[in-house]
Amino acid sequence: MALAATYVSIRQRTNVALTLHVIADESVTKFTRHRLRSCMHGDDKLRFIAAESVPESFQLARAMDGHFSPAIIWRAWLPEYLPNLKRCISLDCDLQVLMDICLIWDLPLKDHALSAFQGGKPHPSDYYDWIRTSQDRYFRMGVCLMDLRSIRNCRDFVQGRLGFLHEARSLLVTIPQAGLFEQSLYNRYFSSQYFPLPFQLVPSNRLYLHQDRRIWLYGLLSAHEPIILDLKGWLNHSSLSLFFWSALLHTPWREDAEKQINLTGSYQTLS
Repeated sequence: MALAATYVSIRQRTNVALTLHVIADESVTKFTRHRLRSCMHGDDKLRFIAAESVPESFQLARAMDGHFSPAIIWRAWLPEYLPNLKRCISLDCDLQVLMDICLIWDLPLKDHALSAFQGGKPHPSDYYDWIRTSQDRYFRMGVCLMDLRSIRNCRDFVQGRLGFLHEARSLLVTIPQAGLFEQSLYNRYFSSQYFPLPFQLVPSNRLYLHQDRRIWLYGLLSAHEPIILDLKGWLNHSSLSLFFWSALLHTPWREDAEKQINLTGSYQTLS
């Protein structure tokens, strides 16, 4: 459902044909896959990739299962899951992309391995020390343009990712931020080989607690600036969640969206 809403937000704002690659295991049912396929417009394509097709990734995600989506482990093996692609845009599934995705796709990576949003919530210094990345070079993985060839050719990354992720798991008690598994991993190996995306990725939940951010964000929306909303889940109790639910009106999840839109009107903490 979340993926469908993100797709619709992209589809509504670009004229190019899209190919959506989705890594999935058996938890994604035939019914859900059929619904997602029925969302596709025009020449757009949807390709499901079996999570188990990269055994190292699949087995590690299974071994670490229980506290997070396995997708944050699968992302560490994106070059292997997408062996025929030179580049891709990796996206979270709780986004609303209020811009033409081509503005990201067409960015020249040149000698950089990736481009992502810089910064984010500050973390303790021991976390940055562990990933060997300074705070001013730290990036988020919610939206990431990736040169898959460069990443495949990074021997340290390819040979070190499995051990790094095991180490991350062992550090969760002393460094909770190590639970940002794939984000920690890519920062460890590529913080010196990326450049910041020249757009805004804006956390858009609990805005009633952050009035300055709320005013700034609504200013961006009013000016029709190219931005991406990070809704932090589809139960966001902000009026901006209506972007998500209204996108679902164009999908087989329309009935669910209509019910939630009616509920949204009764929220007491809308921002």
